[in-house]
Amino acid sequence: GFLYDSDAYDDDLPYWTTTPEGQPHLVIPYTLSENDMRFASPNGFSHGKEFSTYLKDNLTYLLEEGRNGSPKMMSVGLHCRLVGRPGRAKGLEEFLEFVESLGDDVWVTTRAEIAKHWYKHHYPGGGSGRSSL
Repeated sequence: GFLYDSDAYDDDLPYWTTTPEGQPHLVIPYTLSENDMRFASPNGFSHGKEFSTYLKDNLTYLLEEGRNGSPKMMSVGLHCRLVGRPGRAKGLEEFLEFVESLGDDVWVTTRAEIAKHWYKHHYPGGGSGRSSL
């Protein structure tokens, strides 16, 4: 089976569902808002600065929610053919510099590492799943 899937856009944090066989299944939501696909959509981002500002504002707000006891996950969708263009890449660079400036207040990681964390710390019914993780 799969470690997780990201075929959902409905939450700010990973969550568990149940497979038809009754086994726990982890969903790590994806996002369409913090996503460079908005460069390719009407009323989306027109340049890298908009992208950077939007991402920084979003992360700042989520950090404040976390500090107030409600932590969140921020997923950023990136595609080399979109954000990889020079004028757009500058916006991504600015955002990454901002993230780096926050130090240990943020965890920059992969979905696989998030899944491993959830299996270890948030497995349904206590304990942890998939001992091979």
